[in-house]
Amino acid sequence: MYVKNEMTANPITINADDVISKAADIMSENNLHRLPVMENGKLVGLVTKGLITSKGVGGATSLSVFELNYLLNRTSVKTVMIKLKDLVTISSNKLLEEAASLMLAHDIGCLPVVDDGELVGILTQNDLFKAFLDILGWQRKGSRIEVNVPDTLGILGEISKIFVDNNANITNFTVYRNNDDSTADLILRTTLTETDELEKELNQNGFKVNGIMKK
Repeated sequence: MYVKNEMTANPITINADDVISKAADIMSENNLHRLPVMENGKLVGLVTKGLITSKGVGGATSLSVFELNYLLNRTSVKTVMIKLKDLVTISSNKLLEEAASLMLAHDIGCLPVVDDGELVGILTQNDLFKAFLDILGWQRKGSRIEVNVPDTLGILGEISKIFVDNNANITNFTVYRNNDDSTADLILRTTLTETDELEKELNQNGFKVNGIMKK
């Protein structure tokens, strides 16, 4: 999976010279937590709700509502934004795993997606969560089967044959390796809903079925 498959393309942006109140309104109206900041058609920064609170009005608790509104309507976005030189970005052709690794390493919630100097999208933590659920097949109807197997060569072929023999189509497949490095837990999604015979045959062949969830 690639960044381009999960990012929000052509994201809503704001101009660097626009005032903070406009950025706050755009985020509120569109249920957004951050906006790429543009200048002359180029990405120059990123503004977030947190930045508006901490830098735009944070510490201004002694101001009246009138004074606060005046400040928000007179202060430009570029005074509170994260500047481009401090932004972590990624290209659309990078793997989703790399994007997740960058977010984790830098403790950030989004990545502007930039190709050849042009902003083409934005990738957020929510996009990664959705991709994770898609990989696991969470939205699919059928059965989720967790099987503990020895971590040896050819084991996937053996498991697959049992599923085929039971007319159980595998739609999603994930491996969780255990701490002892000798076994692994396979999470298999199948369209099959009647799983008694499949479970019986898996157990008969020495594969421990840890659990089955039907949806």
